[in-house]
Amino acid sequence: MPAYTRTVCLEFFGQVRDAVPAIVEIKRYLDGHASATLAGLEHLDARYVKAVGYATKAKRPGRPNMVLIADIASDSEAAVGEAASRVVRFANARDGEGFVAASAEARAKFWLDRARTAAIAVHTNAFKINEDVVIPLERLADYSDGVERINIELSIRNKLKLLDELDTFFQGELPLDQYNGAVPDAEMAASRRERAIVLLRETRQRWSGLLDHLDASPAHDEPEPENRADSVFHALQTHAVRVSWKQEIREALQRIFTGREYQPVLAQCDAIHQQVLKSRVFVALHMHAGDGNVHTNIPVNSDNYDMLQQANQAVARIMALAGGLGGVISGEHGIGLTKLEFLDPAAVEAFAGYKRQVDPEGHFNRGKLMAGADLSNAYTPSFSLLELESLIMEQSEIGGIADMIKDCLRCGKCKPVCNTHVPRANLLYSPRNKILAASLLIEAFLYEEQTRRGVSIKHFDEFGDVGDHCTICHKCLNPCPVNIDFGDVSIAMRGFLRKQGKKKFNAGGFAALLFLNATDPRWIKTIRLGMIGWGYPLQRLGYRLAKRLGLLRPIQKHPPATVGASLKGQVIHLMSKPMPAHMPGQTARALLGLEDKTVVPVLRDPTKPAEETEAVFYFPGCGSERLFSHVALATQAMLYAVGVQTVLPPGYLCCGYPQTAAGCDTKGQELITANRVLFHRVANTLNYLDIKTVIVSCGTCMDQLLQYQFDKIFPGCRLLDIHEYLMEKGVTLDGQEGARYLYHDPCHTPMKTYPPSQVVSRLLGASVTLNDRCCGEAGTLAVSRPDISTQVRFRKLEEIHHDAALPEAPRPAKILTSCPSCLQGLWRYRDDTGLDADYVVVEIARHLLGEDWQAEYLAKVGQGGIERVLL
Repeated sequence: MPAYTRTVCLEFFGQVRDAVPAIVEIKRYLDGHASATLAGLEHLDARYVKAVGYATKAKRPGRPNMVLIADIASDSEAAVGEAASRVVRFANARDGEGFVAASAEARAKFWLDRARTAAIAVHTNAFKINEDVVIPLERLADYSDGVERINIELSIRNKLKLLDELDTFFQGELPLDQYNGAVPDAEMAASRRERAIVLLRETRQRWSGLLDHLDASPAHDEPEPENRADSVFHALQTHAVRVSWKQEIREALQRIFTGREYQPVLAQCDAIHQQVLKSRVFVALHMHAGDGNVHTNIPVNSDNYDMLQQANQAVARIMALAGGLGGVISGEHGIGLTKLEFLDPAAVEAFAGYKRQVDPEGHFNRGKLMAGADLSNAYTPSFSLLELESLIMEQSEIGGIADMIKDCLRCGKCKPVCNTHVPRANLLYSPRNKILAASLLIEAFLYEEQTRRGVSIKHFDEFGDVGDHCTICHKCLNPCPVNIDFGDVSIAMRGFLRKQGKKKFNAGGFAALLFLNATDPRWIKTIRLGMIGWGYPLQRLGYRLAKRLGLLRPIQKHPPATVGASLKGQVIHLMSKPMPAHMPGQTARALLGLEDKTVVPVLRDPTKPAEETEAVFYFPGCGSERLFSHVALATQAMLYAVGVQTVLPPGYLCCGYPQTAAGCDTKGQELITANRVLFHRVANTLNYLDIKTVIVSCGTCMDQLLQYQFDKIFPGCRLLDIHEYLMEKGVTLDGQEGARYLYHDPCHTPMKTYPPSQVVSRLLGASVTLNDRCCGEAGTLAVSRPDISTQVRFRKLEEIHHDAALPEAPRPAKILTSCPSCLQGLWRYRDDTGLDADYVVVEIARHLLGEDWQAEYLAKVGQGGIERVLL
């Protein structure tokens, strides 16, 4: 790769036919350049510019009519800079402006809009006809003009349809507002109705005339001859002549129907306009401008047959236009179904003959590009159709789930970031594919309900399988052009199954929630003894036996598919990585003697005056308090060391996130409400403390507590992770040369105020290597669906091996994290990597407070360092 790259973004504000030639000029210039290369050149037309939400970089009003994004590369920094500058001047000469990005971050921002082009079809629930063609570069302007003519015709026809619908409305009984029983004057209403009908008739005559005479010379109202368009089409294209619903119809109707009693008439006109506008067909272009491959997209509603017919007619015109300009109709996406009818029969037969020769059995793409391979059997789910046909959608949670996923564009931007998308195992569980599966299952539910056959248990099981394949990391939200968060969808799917009583019983998930829901100290101790005291050693024993018998070798060599996993297979997956040994023997509260839920503990250094000491509220969460109690104690010990008073909530509490994520929304909301009420009581009881910071040591707790509105509980307070707080206090480890760490940032990172890698590097006094990908624990996923967890761990293990073997650094001492669940997950790689796992705050406490920090802290705080305030 060349050493230097510049990304150039060009915005054109003039007419497209005048701007498109810049593509040819840029291509010719860089093709002939001695030392600079055109590495990429992409184009967005005005409709794509609007669809992706493009933010104009130029200081001009409105959006540009065309945007070009180009990568220019060279081994010479001077040459690449000079070439980028020249390209910008090409744009300047064609009523455009250019912007150059040099850094990787700035270049990525320039390309971000190009990555969101699938958003063009959001209003049609992702259904569109995509006809890519290849046009000679010198004819691109003519092609753009031809497509724009099609768009103008389609737009005028849509507006004429609007006039027809409005005329039908005005011919009927008008919805008049009868305020306090007063009946509007019938004669006056009839007069206004007639004026509206005349308006529609006159406007229809004008618009139809424009449509029928696009090639005629327009009526010249412009004073300067050089500004005059040579045809009605060009006048419409330059907006010298307009066909406007707002200016010609709506404003006139508002003048006709003035007064409160006529407001329902105007509201109905707006509703008719919106309904008709949904059926408007248009053609949008974006292209790989460097080679003339033009993506010609027509968004349509798949349940609107009139739209489909108009779109097919537009396709026929586009194919003819491309051929007439010397182009071809087979672009980078090949022929497909819709283009077959436009191929020469001789070409189809030549291909068929070749296919018979090399694939006589028809194994490859059976039936494609053969006679009869048309759109007759094409099918796509349509939630618009379902919404119209079924009241079931409105009466159950299934309608809400359908609404959450209906805008999916099938673009696949979510696939690279998804934890459960493991191509080496299977391709079924990326968010895009899960949305496709969920949409088909919803249609199956609906069909079976409508036919009164009863929903098949198999369909519920498949629905549950789709919902299970999600770690609720929410990473798919950022790359999604239409902001679908499949984590939220998965939670909704799990909740639907629970409410329907169709959620499969899972012993691992049940035991985990039982532990988290418990609040009685004796019950927590009993469950902890069974799960950790007995369960973990038994699991480690099972791991050793399975390893010795060779049962783990296949799943460690290659991640198996998760379709139809058997009970035996799930048990083997559960044993595939050993549970951590040497777990803390008691909870943090038990060690401190603070299990009484009627007492609010305040931890402080008794040698320091309370009135001069900052106070914080620490919510430890289940993982830091019940499971890995040393994390909660290390957090408290470091807060104690930096000289602050730490207020703990009374008794054992759970934030409610695990319950909500598991689909137990009622239980989750119950916990959240109870906690918020309790915290208000704590705030009132401790009103003498000025608490301005709420501390957490868990990412899921952070995500959940952000919804608690703590600023209303402790006025003016903020939520902060313990590591961010310690960094603000200037805590750092000095003299750690030679100690290298890997840092695993949790999917639910608790560090929201500062970049996590920056926080950890400053605390440890040295740069850390950020270790990517999910650890596979994912809350309760590892015990409820160990087969899915195995797939996720397979990729994580590769990342650990890669980062641990980086040649420019010494072998890492440990892998650190800031999530209790991740701490357990990372410990389970120890046999494979030889790396110990620990919490960042625990590592800091060990270095700053000494190896015996826990015993020393418990001794200090036990000698007058706990104030017990009765709630």
